[in-house]
Amino acid sequence: MISKNGVRIRIVLCLSLFFLSGSQIITGGLATLCGVVGVIELATALQRYSPVYELKPLINKSNKFKIVHSSYNLQGYKA
Repeated sequence: MISKNGVRIRIVLCLSLFFLSGSQIITGGLATLCGVVGVIELATALQRYSPVYELKPLINKSNKFKIVHSSYNLQGYKA
């Protein structure tokens, strides 16, 4: 569930994206993309649900291994 503040932010984002494409500040393919993202944000705000919250535990489970940067000086390792 999205909090009330999250819903408000998504509605403001949705309205601003619709304003940008509707007033022709943005045209062409980018305006289409703004319209599509605006509809998605409006749907998530009205349903108070975001699929990103379901993906977060899956992403955290897949990060089992730590990535070591190659510039670290590891003992016994020569580049």
